[in-house]
Amino acid sequence: MDIDPSLCFGDEDGRMGDALALEKGFKTMWNPPAVDKMMSRNDEDSLKALGEAYKNAADNIGIQNLAPPNIKDTLRQGGTFVFRGETNVLEHFDGKVGDNCEIDSILQALK
Repeated sequence: MDIDPSLCFGDEDGRMGDALALEKGFKTMWNPPAVDKMMSRNDEDSLKALGEAYKNAADNIGIQNLAPPNIKDTLRQGGTFVFRGETNVLEHFDGKVGDNCEIDSILQALK
């Protein structure tokens, strides 16, 4: 995909998440249905590859650098928002861990 990275936004300090009232806190971390859904769309090989990639990153840059500077931000849920100019063409609020926007929905919104 030819997407200009300068058009992508990450909310490093959570101010936008707070303004949008995105979910956060310990209660959002436990979501058995989301874990089941994640497990159903990944096979053993892909989960092993993910684990190995995470371990390699931890080994190369350090476990502390994989987490946000403010450890409380690990308890924040996010969302996916796609805009064309000022028009919001996709809006998804993650309610709990694993409650992510479907990749097909994101790709469709980018067309």
